[in-house]
Formats: sequence, structure tokens, C-alpha cells
Amino acid sequence: MYRVLVVDDDPSLREMLAVILTGEGYEVACAGHGVEAVTYFERSWQPDVLLLDLLMPVMDGADVCRWLAAHIPPDECPRVAILSASLTPNTQLPVVDALLSKPFNLDRVLTLVRRFCTGVPLHQRLDLPLPISA
Repeated sequence: MYRVLVVDDDPSLREMLAVILTGEGYEVACAGHGVEAVTYFERSWQPDVLLLDLLMPVMDGADVCRWLAAHIPPDECPRVAILSASLTPNTQLPVVDALLSKPFNLDRVLTLVRRFCTGVPLHQRLDLPLPISA
């Protein structure tokens, strides 16, 4: 099962996305700010997709992106989609795969998540035993 981490300071948006994504068959976790999001990674809960707001209290989405770039190897980093009302044409963030402005089209978000979730889920790939060397 693919994992999605929804990070947004709007509780109704988090819950709506969690309900819809769970109904689509994803394992979903939610965080209200970046520090909560980072805690999932520190506790080894590895999402395949990170739906991330930019403007949040405590730790914003840009800081989460910088934390990911500094702490998670590229082959272990989830696909990151920014869902934010504060996007500008010059928004440049490390590790970001997609930018969607709020209000966003829910079908577009679902299509994006489906497109990002291909192959073996990331957390399962990372749990594979290492090959035995001769």
C-alpha cells in the first residue's frame, strides 16, 4: 500500500484529503506543520508522496523541503507536491516534483498522487534485505 503524508495547517483540508486518499486505497498520515512532518521521517514512517503546504506555523514547507534535501538520500525521498495559495512563478524549492495552487482541483491532486505511486512502495523498497556478498 502506498503512503501519503499530508502536511497543512488547515485541519479541515488535512481531514478532507485524508478521507479521500484513504478511500482511494492509500495509507495516509497528517501533520499540521513541518516539525510534525519531519517527526514521521525521524520515526522511519516513509511516505511515497508528500502533499505539502508552504505557509505554516512552527516550520514552513520550504524548510521541510530543505530538511528533506539535507537529511534524506535522493533515492529515499518521497515525491513532493506543494499545495499552496502562496505560489509565485519563481518558486524554487529543492526536492519538489509538482506545484499546485490553492484552491486546487481535487481530481488533479488524485491524478498526481496516482502518477507518483508506481512500482513498489518506497517503504517496502527500503525494507528489502541487503544482498549477501561473497
